[in-house]
Order: sequence, then C-alpha cells, then structure tokens
Amino acid sequence: MADKYANFAELSASETYGVDYQIVFESRPSNIIAMAIHGGGIETGTSELTVDIAGSLYSYYLFEGLKSSGNQDLHITSTNFDEPNALRMVGEADYCLTLHGYADTVKHTKVGGADHDLKQLVYDKLTEAGFSAEILPEGTSLAGSDSDNIVNKDRRGMGVQLEISTPQRNAFFGINTRADRKNTQTAEFYAYTQVLKDILSSI
Repeated sequence: MADKYANFAELSASETYGVDYQIVFESRPSNIIAMAIHGGGIETGTSELTVDIAGSLYSYYLFEGLKSSGNQDLHITSTNFDEPNALRMVGEADYCLTLHGYADTVKHTKVGGADHDLKQLVYDKLTEAGFSAEILPEGTSLAGSDSDNIVNKDRRGMGVQLEISTPQRNAFFGINTRADRKNTQTAEFYAYTQVLKDILSSI
C-alpha cells in the first residue's frame, strides 16, 4: 500500500503533533544510534525494542504513531523519511540500527541494510540464540540496501535494518498494547535485545 504522505513536511502539515504522532530521542556520547521510525502504533513493539537496545549507552530516535486507529497513515517509507532530528542524529553516528515490523504468520526476522559484515554478524548471533532469521538479497523488497534509506545515512554510509514479523513482535509482550507493552516484556524480548546489545558492544 502506498504511503499517504511522501515526506515529513506533508505529514506534519496534516497531522497534529502530540495527538497523532510524537518524536522521542536521546543523544548520547556514542557513535551508535538505534532507530524506530515507524514506532508506537505504526509497527508495534519497535519503539520498546529500540529503547531497550539503546539502554543508557547509545543514542536512540523514535517516530511514534499515537492514533487510536489508522496509524498506518503515518508510515513514511525509509527512503523518504526526512524528519530533521532523525537526519541530524543518524548523520552524527558511525553505526545505525533500525527496527521495523512486517506482516507474516511465523516468527521471523529479515536482516537488511548496506553493512554486509554487520548484517552477517546479526544473522549469525540471532540464529545462534534460536531466532529464525534470514539475510535479504540486496535490492529486494525490505532489504534496506538503498543509499537513500535512512539506515544507510550514517557517516559510514551503511547500516543494518531489521524487519521483525508480527508473531515475533507479539511474542515479545504478554499484552501487546500501547499501555501494556512497557510492563509485559517477556523473556524472549530480553533474549532478542541482548543479542543486539552484545553485538553493538563489540563494535
């Protein structure tokens, strides 16, 4: 389905900040940033994952849908996502990890982005930890290899994009609602984020 808005200027002209969407970020003295540009109600669970991975060490950025329904209207595809704070923050980082969600019927993670070595490491460590994952061929849908993708706009021009299936994201929370996600994170949630924290700490 095509995005309703082609860029952030179009979105912000029609949607109300603090009612329909919000932007949350924290700059840390780190060269690593974790991002959920489709957070909140857009691709549920990606905000919570991002915040936990960043912890107190890494910078993070969230663009979150706040609507009671229709949050898909707030989806701006990664190659068009140009919210100024996001562009500034990723441009100040050497490493970028973005977390997304996609619809599927099985628990799975699609690993993309232009950083081939880090993609391989993420795939290896996720599968070693028992998670289903694959590396997407460059140029295919959801592969995140386009230079215009925000994940590849860090100082090295390459990052890692994770597309996490709906069942996998549901498994991260006892109750997958906006009110309850923060308080019902499961052991599977922490096992998944720990894999990524260990990788980032090794960079």
